[in-house]
Amino acid sequence: MQEGSPNYLQILDAVPGCYLILDPELRIIAVTNAYLKATMTNRSEIVGRKLFEVFPDNPDDVGAEGVANLRASIDRAIRLRKPDPMPVQKYDIRKPDSEGGGFEVRYWSPINTPVYGPSNELAYVIHAVEDVTTFVRLKAEGVEAARDTEALRSEAGRMEAEILRRAHEVQVVNRELMTLKEELEQRVEARTAELRHAMETLENTEEQLRQSQRLEAIGRLAGGVSHDFNNLLSVILSYSEMILEESPPALPYRNELEQVKKAALRAADLTKQLLAFSRRQLLDLKVLEPNVVVNNIAQILERTLGEDIELRLQLGRPLSRIKADQGHLEQVLMNLVVNARDAMPKGGRLTIETKNVYLDEEYAKEHLGVTPGDYVMLAVSDTGLGMDKATQARAFEPFFTTKARGKGTGLGLSTVFGIVKQLGGNVWLYSEVGTGTSIRIYLPATLGQPDAAASPTRDLPKARGHEVILLVEDDEMVRRLVVAMLGKAGYQVQAVNGPNEALRLVADPARNFDLLLTDVIMPGLNGRELADRVRTQRPKLPVLFMSGYTDDVILHHGVLEAGVAFVQKPLTPELLFRKIRDVLDA
Repeated sequence: MQEGSPNYLQILDAVPGCYLILDPELRIIAVTNAYLKATMTNRSEIVGRKLFEVFPDNPDDVGAEGVANLRASIDRAIRLRKPDPMPVQKYDIRKPDSEGGGFEVRYWSPINTPVYGPSNELAYVIHAVEDVTTFVRLKAEGVEAARDTEALRSEAGRMEAEILRRAHEVQVVNRELMTLKEELEQRVEARTAELRHAMETLENTEEQLRQSQRLEAIGRLAGGVSHDFNNLLSVILSYSEMILEESPPALPYRNELEQVKKAALRAADLTKQLLAFSRRQLLDLKVLEPNVVVNNIAQILERTLGEDIELRLQLGRPLSRIKADQGHLEQVLMNLVVNARDAMPKGGRLTIETKNVYLDEEYAKEHLGVTPGDYVMLAVSDTGLGMDKATQARAFEPFFTTKARGKGTGLGLSTVFGIVKQLGGNVWLYSEVGTGTSIRIYLPATLGQPDAAASPTRDLPKARGHEVILLVEDDEMVRRLVVAMLGKAGYQVQAVNGPNEALRLVADPARNFDLLLTDVIMPGLNGRELADRVRTQRPKLPVLFMSGYTDDVILHHGVLEAGVAFVQKPLTPELLFRKIRDVLDA
């Protein structure tokens, strides 16, 4: 009960009359002290038990009708929904063992009153009695007791009014309890909604985890395939370039060789996209102004987008800077724009948006892989065809495409995914069929100053040399190719197929080397471990690493470590010669 509310049990105990409070099943739930005294019972013995179990008929009285009459009166009161006074009843009381046991003859004047709750359901039955045994005995003895009887009746009426008043108070309390019940139900409903939202969030996170694991597995496979594929492309590209360079312009099969070289270059581009997806490409990180990059892309787009596509720029100002590879970031935006354009075959609106955002812990909980903090958002949105749920689930997988055969490689979004992840960012796709698609990229904000733009590459003459190069390459075709290329450029080459043979040669003081040119991924020792072992004996020997994909053996999250020279496969003579000269002339 609330503080200040009446204590009805205390009130009931203090009432001088004989009252029982029964529930709808006629179970005793409250009793006055006067009733306990009149019936020679204890509260602990009768509360919680049913009325007629506690007060049965006298088994020695064959004509006893107390139970039947009382039950009939209660039924009447409930049926008619009003108090039911009973004539004087003979209803013997069982004496406790301490009083000798057995039954004692008693006469009672009862009245039964039903009490209904706020929903019109039966809540209680108030059984009020007056012990009139003495009166009956006096009357039997011929003693005039009319005045006493009237007084008793008057007192009974007064008590009845008091009970009715108390019943009204009980109804008020019931209404308050009903209000509390409704509030509790509302709280339960709100909590249920919270739990439902939590379950949906958990299911969404689990789905993100499954998709992330699937993409990670595909990425590992793509990286491994790219490594071997770049070795093959090195052989195809370099030999075709060498043959074309040494052949006369009128060579009958020169055009065929050109087509072979073009196909190899196209395969190299596909391999670069696979490396981007698997996050194993080399990054040249600089502090960039995102709006500058977007404006540069927009100038190109104005010449490439059709007249039926409206380009809108919504650039946030001021906008934080980011640390990224400008070429790769431009590739991300171009891939997204091309996808958006292709999704609007009948024209539409293409929007590029930038703005500062803060991703809080609540957002991070619902989006796997997100670290709370300040980000720059770059979004590309279209009003095109949109994607269904099944397509969205596979959108970032390499080679998955909804375009017709020959219309796309399915590497656009997978390249976006890999580049953004390698830059420490996150990418999220929102799409509805028939409405359009929005792809949002979140890249960590930085406080650094923008880096100066890179100088354009100069057309340098072919780099040649005479130095002695120790070549370590476990792939036989690549090893023979590099030996041939370096030999034509004037270099002296000692080629071995693994780290152990290289260490043996380095340990020979009679052999002099000007450069260690080594693959990164090899059985036994990797290229980095080999270089460390070599430098213990020849600390000043320059090292140039080469690999089909950039691995954390020589990188830190895709960024080349300071002082490390690296050339990316597939190799071409010009690329390799210039890199060797850069290292030797440093």
